[in-house]
Amino acid sequence: MYYTSTTKAELEEYNQLVTDGENYSSSTTNWAEVIEHPNGKNYAIFKHSDYDTELTFVESLSADWFTNEI
Repeated sequence: MYYTSTTKAELEEYNQLVTDGENYSSSTTNWAEVIEHPNGKNYAIFKHSDYDTELTFVESLSADWFTNEI
């Protein structure tokens, strides 16, 4: 499950919300990395089950998100 946006900063803010809420420190310094779509215009981040937001929710990312890994 992911949140997606065309604004990377929105997802970085979500990451910070979860990181602060979970008091991550030591080896875990943040919730998740923002994933950039190969088109350079879309971004995604793993959704934390305890933190909801108004960002667009998707169950999974399509294969075109990972074309560089194929």
